[in-house]
Amino acid sequence: MTFKDLKHAQRARLEYLDRLFFWEGAATRASLIKQFGISNAQAALDFRTYLAEAPKDALHYDASARRYLADASFEQLTGKASSIELEQLLSSAPLPAFDRLPDLQRTQNLRVLRPLFRAFRANEATQIVYQSMRDPEPMTRWIAPVRFASDGVRLHVRAWCFEREGFRDFHPARIDPDHSFSKTKPADAVPRDYDWFTWAILKLKPHSRLTEAQQRVVRIEFGFNGDMLEARTRKALEFYTERRWGLEQKEPRLERVSVSYVPMSEEEINAI
Repeated sequence: MTFKDLKHAQRARLEYLDRLFFWEGAATRASLIKQFGISNAQAALDFRTYLAEAPKDALHYDASARRYLADASFEQLTGKASSIELEQLLSSAPLPAFDRLPDLQRTQNLRVLRPLFRAFRANEATQIVYQSMRDPEPMTRWIAPVRFASDGVRLHVRAWCFEREGFRDFHPARIDPDHSFSKTKPADAVPRDYDWFTWAILKLKPHSRLTEAQQRVVRIEFGFNGDMLEARTRKALEFYTERRWGLEQKEPRLERVSVSYVPMSEEEINAI
């Protein structure tokens, strides 16, 4: 149920009620009035609309507290609950009880991203000046962009490097926009990127250095359904997946048991 037939403003109020019933277990007309600045009559109408859609016995009115209470088995009407909803509720509290770490977003220069995207769309190679972390000085390279990916923090471009004769990941912030992209050429001879079209299936378990009690909570934390946890990613993105899961940390919670590589079927390639 999404209340999709309602006007946006009322739908937002009913979705807010939905979150209150799930997270706090209770809601009142005052909850809506305070959050949205509506009249008591409008709040009453919103409650009647919501209650008409709620399952029987999911909610009941507590006359002494003058509020509606949610049954322990209550589930949201508007879809599966998420921790993002809890963050929103905490952030909107009179005395906010929530904060997050600063987000050190990497530079995403549109003067670099736009010509890379255009080269990708035109099936062209372009000449760039690139400063890698392995080379002491910038190098001029011809690359043919074939894919874009995100590691959760920044975009990077996957491209065929004509100098290295292989697919490489290039971070746009390391490309010099003032000395790149002036030359292009057709990229028809670029081979197939087999690593992009191959699954890397990682089997993980709680790290063996942990105690049994610690391993038990790691299984809960990472959502294990059995002794092993399976993480599936493209082989081309395996490095980023391992880094995000913390497998290379000094004291990781997880350790890799095995990894197997499975070429994607044509159906999978066409579907994703």
